[in-house]
Amino acid sequence: MSQQHGVPGSHVAAIPMHEQESILPSGAEDDLDLFRSRLNAAYYPAFVDTVGRKSVLRNGRLNAKALNRMTVGFVRFGHEAIVDPGRIDAYHVNVPLAGSIGSRCGHQAVLARPGLAAVFTPHAPTRLPAVSDDAAQICVKIDASAVIAELEALLARPLSRPLDFDIAFSTVGAGGATWMRALRSLIDTVGATDIPRPVSDYLERAMICQLLLAADHNYREDLDGSSTHALPGAVSRVVALLDESPNMLFTAADLARHAGVGVRRLEQAFREHLGMTPTAFHQQKRYERARADLREPRPDTTVTSVMYRWGFTNHARFAAGYRERFGENPSVTLRNVRGF
Repeated sequence: MSQQHGVPGSHVAAIPMHEQESILPSGAEDDLDLFRSRLNAAYYPAFVDTVGRKSVLRNGRLNAKALNRMTVGFVRFGHEAIVDPGRIDAYHVNVPLAGSIGSRCGHQAVLARPGLAAVFTPHAPTRLPAVSDDAAQICVKIDASAVIAELEALLARPLSRPLDFDIAFSTVGAGGATWMRALRSLIDTVGATDIPRPVSDYLERAMICQLLLAADHNYREDLDGSSTHALPGAVSRVVALLDESPNMLFTAADLARHAGVGVRRLEQAFREHLGMTPTAFHQQKRYERARADLREPRPDTTVTSVMYRWGFTNHARFAAGYRERFGENPSVTLRNVRGF
């Protein structure tokens, strides 16, 4: 018998179709055979078909981009549909933006919808038996070895058993909302030609780390049940790393690996000694370095170049964080130094 999952209060408003068009934009697709071929090429070989007599897609759209560790895509059939890839070879997250997607993985099942994503584990039978005609989703295929590597870094030890996710993943709780912000930051960079490779690489790994910290899986207690003993030596090692390598971008897993402890122990030690998490401390350092660059600019310095240099990818969010910390927009800092 399948295990049905639901998350009370996880429903959020659907994104209207006209707003969906700005997410990984691409042309419309009404040919089912072409849509199926492109979907299978981007993700997995799968049985894909529409439900009902008509097989012409209405406002169908597909745009998937292969990155270093994952494939990220926007998928909208524009028709009731069934997708059956069988046993997949990667971890995978479907994030509905509108409509609903019946989702099964092994013995687990969930009706994914806005606010409630579906996470699929490799090598378990996977099926989407009921994709509604108005469903639109972000589909994220993540290399299994990349997920395992990040989890081992977060735990500071090798895995003792396979990693299995719960299929239901609320994207409106604190952890889920943070993961959604990481996903949006990554999508902002897809297709951009001026994003430095270390920045895009960092964003991929940060999204994987946040998924492991936010979603439920069989290593949740291992991550959350760390020792309550604070470790000042671990804090000192991480602070020294960030001071010595100001131009590097580190995920939570990177910092835990360098400290030699699990991520939760490191977070607790940072909160006790510095009043913030390692990630927040790292972000504060990046903002401080960005401000220093803007206050001592080179002739070719721009707000955008500084933003990218320090791992920020969204102009509005960078400006808001900068303004919160320093009381002015980054453009004002640069303009005041240059006198115009």
